[in-house]
Amino acid sequence: MKISEVPKRVEDTVSDLIKVKTIPGIQYVVVSPEGIQFECCKGVIDISACNPVTPDSLFMASSVTKTLTAAAILQLKYKGKLKLDTRLSSILMSHPYGNEIKISHLLNHTSGIPNPMPLKWLHLVENHSEYSEGFFLDLVLKKYSKLNFSPGSKYGYSNLAYWLLGSVIERVSGLTYEDYMRTNIFDALCIYKDELNFTFQNNKHLTCGHLKKWTMLGLLSPLLMDKEMFVESALGRRRFKPIYMNGPAYGGLIGTARAFSKFLQDQLQPKSVLFDSDTKAQFYCNQTDGRGRLIETTLGWHRGELNGIEYFGKPGGGPGFQSNMRLYPSRNIGTIWLANETGVSEGPIHKLTDQLDRHFL
Repeated sequence: MKISEVPKRVEDTVSDLIKVKTIPGIQYVVVSPEGIQFECCKGVIDISACNPVTPDSLFMASSVTKTLTAAAILQLKYKGKLKLDTRLSSILMSHPYGNEIKISHLLNHTSGIPNPMPLKWLHLVENHSEYSEGFFLDLVLKKYSKLNFSPGSKYGYSNLAYWLLGSVIERVSGLTYEDYMRTNIFDALCIYKDELNFTFQNNKHLTCGHLKKWTMLGLLSPLLMDKEMFVESALGRRRFKPIYMNGPAYGGLIGTARAFSKFLQDQLQPKSVLFDSDTKAQFYCNQTDGRGRLIETTLGWHRGELNGIEYFGKPGGGPGFQSNMRLYPSRNIGTIWLANETGVSEGPIHKLTDQLDRHFL
């Protein structure tokens, strides 16, 4: 089926998701090597104000950030700044995890580093000038100082591992993580500050995060998260004040679907502007554990199939928001959606993605 034949079906699917209150609002983009082939923006940025979602609305992307962090690490490898078999302790001497963890272990989630629930790893935008990322990271490392398993032996997802990759980028490049990403990733892809960044300058396009009140997480949220993160509830949902993630490298990007589509478009090109063909191939190379068993991630992507068609993707979920980004190499398309409803389980996020993407396969 040609992409031009499916817009109404996708629009109807998105409208249904909003009608049954699965999400308040969403951006969804399908991109090819030539550029955006389909775009849909529906719903509202704040259920109490009913302002519509537009292509310029800014959403927290949560863990989708990790794939771009991984791209930055691979770019540093391409530039000869580090090797993937470099030991973490040779770059960061202050971490508590011994000498066996390699950069590749961090990238493919086989490091053994714990993955504590990060629902309190947040701070209000209004308090950002007082926040010290290094101080907070040190506290987390001291609290979760023991490995869950021997590095490389098996798969174990870890936000904390990717937070440490942000520190690796800083130490190797001599720049802050945010400055490296801006100068070497976003600028290279012509992604501008007002469409993708780790902070924002004003609330004009900022989307409000939501959490369904009468769910298990909604009922427990006052215990799991600081109460100061919320404004008053509305229409059966708690609403978040503007917040930042404490660790930008594992989930701190705030942006638009159009911005992420530029990254996907680059990855669909025969030659990426970020690194050479060999490094790009490494980005998508299957990974195995210590017993030679295939694991579910590459060096920055999750692997999966939809209708028998292979994809590389990265779901994201956290307080107030959820998202998913996928590449379908055999179909030469990529997809990205961002929504302003809390999502912490990959199952529903993949289900929503499947509902949308199957129209284009």
